[in-house]
Amino acid sequence: MRHVGRVLPVLVLVLGLSADLSACPNCKEAVAAQPSEVANMKNGYNWSVLFMMGMPFTLLGTGALMIARGVKRGSLPEF
Repeated sequence: MRHVGRVLPVLVLVLGLSADLSACPNCKEAVAAQPSEVANMKNGYNWSVLFMMGMPFTLLGTGALMIARGVKRGSLPEF
């Protein structure tokens, strides 16, 4: 609760001075697209978000698997 007195004025200042935001070009195209095209864009955005969310876990999982296999085989270099 002590930090509310510091954070709130900064937040009000940042939000008050920010300019109007416009949509990204892809969002503008989605709004202007025909209804049949919107479904395809929706699916494309959905899959791209799922791919971006899954990639860090895939990379970390692969790295952990490689380290675990190296430990199990005893082939990791000693420091």
